[in-house]
Amino acid sequence: MLDYLKWRGDLSFSQDPFNEVDNLIFSVLCYNDFGGIVPIVGEDGSIKLCDAAKIFKETKVIDGIKDLPFLKEIPNLLEQAAKTERFKQVELSNYTNIIDGESSKQFSALVFKISENFHVIAYRGTDDSLIGWKEDLQMSFLDEVQSQKESILYTEKVMKTLDSKFILVGHSKGGNLGVYAASFINEKFNSRIDKIYNNDGPGFQPKIINSEEYNSILAKANIFLPESSIIGMLLEHGGNYEVVKSKGVAIFQHNPFLWEIEGKVFIRKEGLTKESLNINKTIRAWVTQLSHEERSDFVESLFEILQKSGAKTIAELNNEKLIMAEAMIKAYGKMDKDTKGHLKNTIDLFFKEGGKVIRQSITEDIEAFRNKNKKKEEV
Repeated sequence: MLDYLKWRGDLSFSQDPFNEVDNLIFSVLCYNDFGGIVPIVGEDGSIKLCDAAKIFKETKVIDGIKDLPFLKEIPNLLEQAAKTERFKQVELSNYTNIIDGESSKQFSALVFKISENFHVIAYRGTDDSLIGWKEDLQMSFLDEVQSQKESILYTEKVMKTLDSKFILVGHSKGGNLGVYAASFINEKFNSRIDKIYNNDGPGFQPKIINSEEYNSILAKANIFLPESSIIGMLLEHGGNYEVVKSKGVAIFQHNPFLWEIEGKVFIRKEGLTKESLNINKTIRAWVTQLSHEERSDFVESLFEILQKSGAKTIAELNNEKLIMAEAMIKAYGKMDKDTKGHLKNTIDLFFKEGGKVIRQSITEDIEAFRNKNKKKEEV
Protein backbone atom coordinates (compact mmCIF):
# COMPACT_ATOMS: atom_id res chain seq x y z
CA MET A 1 0.00 0.00 0.00
CA LEU A 2 2.85 2.41 0.78
CA ASP A 3 4.37 1.72 -2.64
CA TYR A 4 0.99 2.39 -4.23
CA LEU A 5 0.83 5.80 -2.54
CA LYS A 6 4.28 6.68 -3.90
CA TRP A 7 3.64 5.54 -7.48
CA ARG A 8 -0.03 6.40 -8.01
CA GLY A 9 -0.76 8.98 -5.30
CA ASP A 10 -0.46 11.84 -7.78
CA LEU A 11 -3.66 10.78 -9.57
CA SER A 12 -6.87 12.19 -8.11
CA PHE A 13 -10.08 10.15 -7.97
CA SER A 14 -11.46 12.22 -10.85
CA GLN A 15 -8.47 11.20 -12.99
CA ASP A 16 -8.43 7.53 -11.94
CA PRO A 17 -11.59 6.04 -10.36
CA PHE A 18 -11.74 4.17 -7.05
CA ASN A 19 -10.11 0.72 -7.23
CA GLU A 20 -9.51 -2.34 -5.06
CA VAL A 21 -6.27 -1.00 -3.58
CA ASP A 22 -8.02 2.23 -2.54
CA ASN A 23 -10.52 -0.02 -0.80
CA LEU A 24 -7.78 -1.59 1.29
CA ILE A 25 -6.22 1.76 2.17
CA PHE A 26 -9.53 3.17 3.45
CA SER A 27 -10.18 -0.12 5.29
CA VAL A 28 -6.88 0.30 7.14
CA LEU A 29 -7.04 4.08 7.70
CA CYS A 30 -10.23 3.66 9.72
CA TYR A 31 -8.26 1.78 12.42
CA ASN A 32 -6.77 5.13 13.48
CA ASP A 33 -8.25 6.78 16.55
CA PHE A 34 -9.94 9.86 15.13
CA GLY A 35 -11.75 10.73 18.35
CA GLY A 36 -11.80 14.52 18.81
CA ILE A 37 -10.57 15.03 15.24
CA VAL A 38 -13.34 13.87 12.90
CA PRO A 39 -16.95 15.04 13.47
CA ILE A 40 -18.96 12.26 15.08
CA VAL A 41 -21.90 10.48 13.48
CA GLY A 42 -24.93 12.77 13.29
CA GLU A 43 -22.81 15.89 13.64
CA ASP A 44 -22.51 18.36 10.77
CA GLY A 45 -19.23 19.04 9.07
CA SER A 46 -16.16 17.17 7.89
CA ILE A 47 -12.38 17.49 7.92
CA LYS A 48 -9.89 16.98 5.11
CA LEU A 49 -7.61 13.99 5.47
CA CYS A 50 -4.47 16.16 5.33
CA ASP A 51 -5.75 18.26 8.26
CA ALA A 52 -6.87 15.20 10.23
CA ALA A 53 -3.41 13.64 9.76
CA LYS A 54 -1.69 16.78 11.07
CA ILE A 55 -3.86 16.94 14.20
CA PHE A 56 -3.50 13.18 14.73
CA LYS A 57 0.30 13.42 14.71
CA GLU A 58 0.24 16.32 17.16
CA THR A 59 -2.28 14.93 19.64
CA LYS A 60 -2.44 11.13 19.60
CA VAL A 61 -0.17 8.86 21.66
CA ILE A 62 0.58 5.57 19.86
CA ASP A 63 3.25 4.05 22.11
CA GLY A 64 0.88 1.33 23.30
CA ILE A 65 0.72 -0.32 19.87
CA LYS A 66 4.42 -0.12 18.98
CA ASP A 67 4.90 -3.88 19.46
CA LEU A 68 1.84 -4.94 17.43
CA PRO A 69 3.06 -5.47 13.82
CA PHE A 70 -0.09 -4.42 11.97
CA LEU A 71 -1.42 -1.65 14.19
CA LYS A 72 1.90 0.15 14.55
CA GLU A 73 2.08 0.75 10.77
CA ILE A 74 -1.32 2.42 10.47
CA PRO A 75 -0.42 5.97 11.66
CA ASN A 76 2.36 6.03 9.05
CA LEU A 77 -0.12 5.07 6.32
CA LEU A 78 -2.24 8.06 7.34
CA GLU A 79 0.78 10.36 7.26
CA GLN A 80 1.87 9.16 3.81
CA ALA A 81 -1.67 9.27 2.36
CA ALA A 82 -1.99 12.88 3.52
CA LYS A 83 0.96 13.83 1.31
CA THR A 84 -0.69 12.57 -1.90
CA GLU A 85 -2.95 14.41 -4.33
CA ARG A 86 -5.24 11.38 -4.34
CA PHE A 87 -6.04 11.29 -0.63
CA LYS A 88 -5.20 14.61 0.99
CA GLN A 89 -8.45 16.36 -0.07
CA VAL A 90 -10.69 13.41 0.87
CA GLU A 91 -13.18 14.55 3.55
CA LEU A 92 -13.74 12.54 6.74
CA SER A 93 -17.00 12.60 8.72
CA ASN A 94 -19.45 10.58 10.82
CA TYR A 95 -16.85 8.99 13.10
CA THR A 96 -18.00 6.57 15.79
CA ASN A 97 -16.09 4.35 18.20
CA ILE A 98 -17.96 2.16 20.68
CA ILE A 99 -16.35 -0.28 23.11
CA ASP A 100 -18.92 -1.73 25.52
CA GLY A 101 -17.70 -4.44 27.89
CA GLU A 102 -21.15 -5.29 29.26
CA SER A 103 -22.64 -6.14 25.86
CA SER A 104 -19.31 -7.32 24.34
CA LYS A 105 -19.50 -4.77 21.54
CA GLN A 106 -16.60 -3.21 19.65
CA PHE A 107 -17.70 -1.07 16.71
CA SER A 108 -16.06 1.80 14.89
CA ALA A 109 -16.61 3.35 11.48
CA LEU A 110 -16.32 6.59 9.54
CA VAL A 111 -17.14 8.07 6.14
CA PHE A 112 -14.70 9.21 3.44
CA LYS A 113 -16.02 11.53 0.74
CA ILE A 114 -14.13 10.91 -2.51
CA SER A 115 -16.45 12.91 -4.80
CA GLU A 116 -19.84 14.60 -4.83
CA ASN A 117 -21.34 11.34 -6.09
CA PHE A 118 -19.49 8.81 -3.92
CA HIS A 119 -18.87 8.23 -0.23
CA VAL A 120 -16.92 5.34 1.25
CA ILE A 121 -18.10 3.87 4.55
CA ALA A 122 -15.17 2.10 6.23
CA TYR A 123 -15.85 -0.29 9.12
CA ARG A 124 -13.00 -0.92 11.52
CA GLY A 125 -11.87 -4.49 12.06
CA THR A 126 -10.94 -5.92 15.43
CA ASP A 127 -8.64 -3.54 17.27
CA ASP A 128 -6.44 -4.65 20.16
CA SER A 129 -9.25 -4.51 22.75
CA LEU A 130 -10.08 -7.82 24.43
CA ILE A 131 -13.77 -6.98 24.00
CA GLY A 132 -13.27 -6.93 20.23
CA TRP A 133 -11.62 -10.35 20.22
CA LYS A 134 -14.34 -11.79 22.45
CA GLU A 135 -16.99 -10.53 20.05
CA ASP A 136 -15.14 -12.20 17.15
CA LEU A 137 -15.31 -15.58 18.89
CA GLN A 138 -19.00 -15.05 19.60
CA MET A 139 -19.55 -15.25 15.84
CA SER A 140 -19.01 -19.02 16.18
CA PHE A 141 -22.31 -19.45 18.03
CA LEU A 142 -24.41 -16.30 17.45
CA ASP A 143 -26.28 -15.50 14.22
CA GLU A 144 -25.84 -11.80 14.98
CA VAL A 145 -23.28 -10.14 17.28
CA GLN A 146 -23.61 -6.63 18.71
CA SER A 147 -21.31 -4.90 16.21
CA GLN A 148 -23.34 -6.36 13.33
CA LYS A 149 -26.52 -4.86 14.78
CA GLU A 150 -24.67 -1.57 15.19
CA SER A 151 -23.44 -1.66 11.58
CA ILE A 152 -27.04 -1.62 10.33
CA LEU A 153 -28.04 1.32 12.55
CA TYR A 154 -24.92 3.28 11.63
CA THR A 155 -25.20 2.68 7.87
CA GLU A 156 -28.85 3.69 7.74
CA LYS A 157 -28.15 6.86 9.73
CA VAL A 158 -25.32 7.84 7.37
CA MET A 159 -27.29 7.09 4.21
CA LYS A 160 -30.22 9.17 5.44
CA THR A 161 -28.00 12.24 5.82
CA LEU A 162 -25.72 11.90 2.77
CA ASP A 163 -27.30 11.83 -0.68
CA SER A 164 -24.94 9.85 -2.91
CA LYS A 165 -23.79 6.41 -3.95
CA PHE A 166 -21.83 4.37 -1.40
CA ILE A 167 -18.96 1.91 -1.34
CA LEU A 168 -18.72 -0.20 1.84
CA VAL A 169 -15.25 -1.45 2.84
CA GLY A 170 -13.53 -3.17 5.73
CA HIS A 171 -10.64 -5.38 6.78
CA SER A 172 -11.03 -8.38 9.10
CA LYS A 173 -14.24 -8.02 11.13
CA GLY A 174 -14.77 -4.69 9.34
CA GLY A 175 -15.24 -6.56 6.06
CA ASN A 176 -17.80 -8.82 7.71
CA LEU A 177 -19.67 -5.76 9.04
CA GLY A 178 -19.80 -4.12 5.61
CA VAL A 179 -21.32 -7.21 4.03
CA TYR A 180 -23.75 -7.65 6.91
CA ALA A 181 -24.92 -4.03 6.84
CA ALA A 182 -25.44 -4.15 3.07
CA SER A 183 -27.53 -7.30 3.47
CA PHE A 184 -29.88 -6.16 6.21
CA ILE A 185 -30.31 -2.39 5.99
CA ASN A 186 -33.71 -1.08 4.89
CA GLU A 187 -34.22 -2.16 1.28
CA LYS A 188 -34.87 1.43 0.19
CA PHE A 189 -31.10 2.04 0.51
CA ASN A 190 -29.98 -1.01 -1.51
CA SER A 191 -29.80 0.73 -4.88
CA ARG A 192 -27.39 3.32 -3.46
CA ILE A 193 -24.75 0.71 -2.59
CA ASP A 194 -22.40 0.43 -5.54
CA LYS A 195 -19.84 -2.08 -4.24
CA ILE A 196 -18.84 -3.91 -1.06
CA TYR A 197 -15.30 -5.00 -0.21
CA ASN A 198 -14.48 -7.63 2.42
CA ASN A 199 -10.72 -7.94 2.99
CA ASP A 200 -10.00 -11.20 4.83
CA GLY A 201 -13.05 -10.85 7.04
CA PRO A 202 -14.76 -13.89 8.58
CA GLY A 203 -17.92 -15.36 7.11
CA PHE A 204 -21.34 -16.00 8.63
CA GLN A 205 -23.56 -18.63 10.22
CA PRO A 206 -25.65 -20.83 7.85
CA LYS A 207 -28.84 -18.92 8.71
CA ILE A 208 -27.32 -15.73 7.29
CA ILE A 209 -25.68 -17.40 4.29
CA ASN A 210 -29.00 -18.96 3.26
CA SER A 211 -31.04 -15.79 3.71
CA GLU A 212 -32.58 -13.97 0.76
CA GLU A 213 -31.12 -10.68 1.99
CA TYR A 214 -27.54 -11.94 2.00
CA ASN A 215 -27.77 -13.58 -1.41
CA SER A 216 -29.28 -10.42 -2.92
CA ILE A 217 -26.04 -8.46 -2.40
CA LEU A 218 -23.45 -11.07 -3.43
CA ALA A 219 -23.15 -9.66 -6.96
CA LYS A 220 -21.83 -6.41 -5.43
CA ALA A 221 -19.50 -8.11 -2.94
CA ASN A 222 -15.77 -8.41 -3.56
CA ILE A 223 -14.08 -10.82 -1.15
CA PHE A 224 -10.28 -10.94 -0.97
CA LEU A 225 -8.31 -13.51 1.02
CA PRO A 226 -4.52 -13.84 1.32
CA GLU A 227 -3.20 -17.21 0.17
CA SER A 228 -2.74 -18.53 3.73
CA SER A 229 -5.95 -17.02 5.06
CA ILE A 230 -7.12 -18.15 8.48
CA ILE A 231 -9.38 -15.32 9.69
CA GLY A 232 -11.19 -14.94 6.35
CA MET A 233 -11.86 -18.67 6.12
CA LEU A 234 -13.73 -18.79 9.42
CA LEU A 235 -17.39 -19.71 8.88
CA GLU A 236 -18.94 -19.41 5.38
CA HIS A 237 -19.03 -16.70 2.69
CA GLY A 238 -21.54 -18.26 0.32
CA GLY A 239 -19.93 -16.61 -2.68
CA ASN A 240 -16.74 -16.57 -4.68
CA TYR A 241 -13.55 -15.07 -3.30
CA GLU A 242 -10.28 -14.05 -4.87
CA VAL A 243 -6.88 -15.02 -3.46
CA VAL A 244 -4.16 -12.39 -3.01
CA LYS A 245 -0.41 -12.98 -2.90
CA SER A 246 1.20 -12.03 0.42
CA LYS A 247 4.74 -11.78 1.74
CA GLY A 248 3.59 -12.86 5.21
CA VAL A 249 3.74 -16.30 6.79
CA ALA A 250 0.62 -18.14 8.03
CA ILE A 251 -1.53 -15.97 10.35
CA PHE A 252 0.64 -12.90 9.62
CA GLN A 253 -0.83 -12.80 6.10
CA HIS A 254 -3.85 -11.21 7.76
CA ASN A 255 -1.68 -8.07 7.87
CA PRO A 256 -2.70 -6.08 4.74
CA PHE A 257 0.64 -4.26 4.65
CA LEU A 258 2.09 -7.56 3.41
CA TRP A 259 -0.37 -8.00 0.52
CA GLU A 260 1.35 -7.64 -2.86
CA ILE A 261 0.14 -5.08 -5.38
CA GLU A 262 0.93 -4.35 -9.00
CA GLY A 263 -0.29 -1.02 -10.35
CA LYS A 264 -3.80 -0.61 -8.97
CA VAL A 265 -4.68 -4.28 -8.45
CA PHE A 266 -3.73 -7.07 -6.05
CA ILE A 267 -1.44 -9.77 -7.40
CA ARG A 268 -3.65 -12.86 -7.64
CA LYS A 269 -2.91 -16.47 -6.70
CA GLU A 270 -4.73 -19.53 -8.04
CA GLY A 271 -5.90 -20.76 -4.66
CA LEU A 272 -5.36 -21.00 -0.93
CA THR A 273 -2.34 -22.85 0.46
CA LYS A 274 -2.63 -26.35 1.81
CA GLU A 275 -1.78 -25.07 5.31
CA SER A 276 -4.70 -22.62 5.20
CA LEU A 277 -7.11 -25.34 4.08
CA ASN A 278 -5.88 -27.72 6.79
CA ILE A 279 -6.29 -25.13 9.56
CA ASN A 280 -9.73 -24.34 8.20
CA LYS A 281 -10.70 -28.04 8.25
CA THR A 282 -9.47 -28.30 11.84
CA ILE A 283 -11.44 -25.29 13.05
CA ARG A 284 -14.63 -26.36 11.28
CA ALA A 285 -14.40 -29.94 12.56
CA TRP A 286 -13.78 -28.60 16.07
CA VAL A 287 -16.68 -26.15 15.96
CA THR A 288 -19.04 -28.77 14.50
CA GLN A 289 -18.48 -31.07 17.49
CA LEU A 290 -19.33 -28.35 19.99
CA SER A 291 -22.90 -27.33 20.73
CA HIS A 292 -23.76 -23.62 20.70
CA GLU A 293 -23.90 -23.75 24.50
CA GLU A 294 -20.43 -25.34 24.70
CA ARG A 295 -18.99 -22.70 22.37
CA SER A 296 -20.54 -19.95 24.48
CA ASP A 297 -19.21 -21.47 27.73
CA PHE A 298 -15.72 -21.78 26.23
CA VAL A 299 -15.61 -18.14 25.11
CA GLU A 300 -16.95 -16.84 28.43
CA SER A 301 -14.46 -18.95 30.42
CA LEU A 302 -11.50 -18.00 28.26
CA PHE A 303 -12.19 -14.28 28.47
CA GLU A 304 -12.95 -14.45 32.17
CA ILE A 305 -9.34 -15.60 32.62
CA LEU A 306 -7.95 -12.93 30.29
CA GLN A 307 -9.93 -10.10 31.87
CA LYS A 308 -9.02 -11.14 35.42
CA SER A 309 -5.46 -10.27 34.45
CA GLY A 310 -6.54 -6.63 34.49
CA ALA A 311 -5.66 -6.16 30.82
CA LYS A 312 -8.08 -4.42 28.52
CA THR A 313 -6.00 -4.71 25.34
CA ILE A 314 -3.70 -7.15 23.55
CA ALA A 315 -0.90 -4.58 23.90
CA GLU A 316 -1.24 -4.72 27.69
CA LEU A 317 -1.06 -8.51 27.67
CA ASN A 318 1.95 -8.32 25.38
CA ASN A 319 3.86 -5.69 27.34
CA GLU A 320 3.46 -7.25 30.80
CA LYS A 321 3.69 -10.94 29.93
CA LEU A 322 4.89 -12.33 33.28
CA ILE A 323 2.53 -10.25 35.43
CA MET A 324 -0.43 -11.06 33.20
CA ALA A 325 0.44 -14.77 33.06
CA GLU A 326 0.55 -14.98 36.85
CA ALA A 327 -2.82 -13.24 37.14
CA MET A 328 -4.39 -15.57 34.55
CA ILE A 329 -3.04 -18.69 36.29
CA LYS A 330 -4.60 -17.49 39.55
CA ALA A 331 -7.91 -16.81 37.78
CA TYR A 332 -7.91 -20.30 36.28
CA GLY A 333 -7.10 -21.80 39.71
CA LYS A 334 -10.16 -20.13 41.26
CA MET A 335 -12.56 -21.53 38.65
CA ASP A 336 -14.90 -24.33 39.71
CA LYS A 337 -14.09 -27.91 38.73
CA ASP A 338 -16.76 -28.18 35.99
CA THR A 339 -15.69 -24.94 34.27
CA LYS A 340 -12.04 -26.02 34.31
CA GLY A 341 -13.02 -29.40 32.87
CA HIS A 342 -15.07 -27.87 30.02
CA LEU A 343 -12.27 -25.44 29.16
CA LYS A 344 -9.61 -28.16 29.10
CA ASN A 345 -11.79 -30.61 27.14
CA THR A 346 -12.59 -27.97 24.49
CA ILE A 347 -8.92 -27.13 23.98
CA ASP A 348 -7.98 -30.85 23.90
CA LEU A 349 -10.65 -31.45 21.25
CA PHE A 350 -9.13 -28.74 19.06
CA PHE A 351 -5.69 -30.36 19.08
CA LYS A 352 -7.22 -33.81 18.56
CA GLU A 353 -9.02 -32.59 15.43
CA GLY A 354 -5.81 -30.91 14.27
CA GLY A 355 -3.99 -34.24 14.52
CA LYS A 356 -6.68 -35.95 12.45
CA VAL A 357 -6.46 -33.35 9.70
CA ILE A 358 -2.65 -33.55 9.56
CA ARG A 359 -2.72 -37.36 9.32
CA GLN A 360 -5.35 -37.21 6.58
CA SER A 361 -3.31 -34.60 4.70
CA ILE A 362 -0.17 -36.75 4.85
CA THR A 363 -2.12 -39.79 3.63
CA GLU A 364 -3.49 -37.78 0.70
CA ASP A 365 0.03 -36.56 -0.19
CA ILE A 366 1.39 -40.12 -0.20
CA GLU A 367 -1.51 -41.35 -2.33
CA ALA A 368 -1.04 -38.48 -4.82
CA PHE A 369 2.70 -39.25 -4.99
CA ARG A 370 2.00 -42.94 -5.66
CA ASN A 371 -0.52 -42.16 -8.39
CA LYS A 372 1.92 -39.75 -10.05
CA ASN A 373 4.67 -42.38 -10.09
CA LYS A 374 2.25 -45.05 -11.34
CA LYS A 375 1.31 -42.88 -14.31
CA LYS A 376 4.99 -42.33 -15.12
CA GLU A 377 5.61 -46.11 -15.08
CA GLU A 378 2.65 -46.71 -17.38
CA VAL A 379 4.02 -44.17 -19.85
